[in-house]
Amino acid sequence: MNIKNSLTLKFTVIVAGILFVFSIFTYQFSELFRRDEFTLRLKNVSTNLVKNYLEKVELTPEILRLLYQKQLNRFPDERLVIADENYEVVFASHTLKDIEIELLKKLYVSGFSFELTEDDVEYIAYIYNFNGTNYFIISSAEDKSGLQKLKFLRLLLILLNIFFILLAGVSGWYFSKQALQPIKKVIQEVDNITEISLNHRVSIGNGKDEIAQLAMVFNRMLDRIQSSFELQKLFVANASHEFRTPLTAMKGQIEVLLLKKRSDEDYLRTFYSLLDDIQNLIALINGLTDLAAASAEFPNTKLTPVSIIDIVMDAKDDLLRKKPNFKIKLAWGDFPEEEYKIQTLGDYALLKSTFTNLLDNACKFSGNNEAIIDVRFYLDSIFIEIADKGPGISTKDLTHIFEPFYRSNETRQIGGYGIGLSLVKKTIDLHLGEIEFKSKLGAGTKVFVRLPNLAKSMGLDTTEEEFEE
Repeated sequence: MNIKNSLTLKFTVIVAGILFVFSIFTYQFSELFRRDEFTLRLKNVSTNLVKNYLEKVELTPEILRLLYQKQLNRFPDERLVIADENYEVVFASHTLKDIEIELLKKLYVSGFSFELTEDDVEYIAYIYNFNGTNYFIISSAEDKSGLQKLKFLRLLLILLNIFFILLAGVSGWYFSKQALQPIKKVIQEVDNITEISLNHRVSIGNGKDEIAQLAMVFNRMLDRIQSSFELQKLFVANASHEFRTPLTAMKGQIEVLLLKKRSDEDYLRTFYSLLDDIQNLIALINGLTDLAAASAEFPNTKLTPVSIIDIVMDAKDDLLRKKPNFKIKLAWGDFPEEEYKIQTLGDYALLKSTFTNLLDNACKFSGNNEAIIDVRFYLDSIFIEIADKGPGISTKDLTHIFEPFYRSNETRQIGGYGIGLSLVKKTIDLHLGEIEFKSKLGAGTKVFVRLPNLAKSMGLDTTEEEFEE
């Protein structure tokens, strides 16, 4: 069942339920009101007759019966029975019925007034006191007019229920169709968007209701998908270029080598060159593997408390061991007494790789291969600044710095593939941190990394002031 039919059915059922409950209450209260009004009138009529009969001695039962039968505005099938304290019937408008005899006995025993309905005939039984003497009265009649009105009301309610349920069904179908029309339009527009028309966007209508919000969510999703496709195209183009360059160079060297017989020195020189190209290809493939693994495995990475001090020191030592020509100056802020303020919830290997990459870039792009790293500790975070004295990065290149394979024209002559910073950004995002590059051409580059400390990550209560920088 589609949404339109489902909404129509539910709306109709709700309206039908409301109408049914309303009709039941209306009918029941009308019946209650009719019965109370009728029994009150019946009791008043019978009480007046009994009072006249008892007050006027000259009224014999035969005369009263005659007057009773001839009175105007009598109820249909109206009957009256009067019994005295000796349980003797002193007046009966008609021959007593079994039910009237039973009601008298019940009234004798209980001594309380009560009402009874049988075969549409209303009976009231009550005690009337006259000059200190109790008289037992049974009065009955049929409320044909009231019951006829009630029957008409029942028929009217049934017809109105049928009419309004049908009206609710038609109205529900129409309004659900109108309400879902924007969704149908969104579906059609989304269905027309393909991989070659990702620049198209869904119209947001009035921009205020839930359909507009849905359209805006679709548009934001399309923005991300388009960005992802464009990034993928750029990724493929750059990856193809990075693979093609060393492979073309290797092919050329082998072709030149095969043109004629060479000396052993020429062969060795070519083999060393080929080995260098192969190592570069292996490094490129490893970088691509790490980047793919980062996207697939990062969500499942298990984070544990790790010390930023250990991570930074190990990253520095590993980099200097591989590249002894690099120089790294390390500065620390005030060390907090609490251990959780120098720890963060993270993956040791990923964070170490991140800072190794950042330090490697800083040293590699500095003219004197020197980088400065400054670590400071705050109330709920750890702040790391890495600075170099390189050529700097233009404002245009800064916006693309985390894109895989992106390299500025100024840095293409320096070794690398532009993969490292993509991994760095993914790692920092995984650890709920922030990373920012600030640079100026000719004035070097500064990288700012802020990570939540263990207190922040685990929601611990800290009320102390931040450490001074």
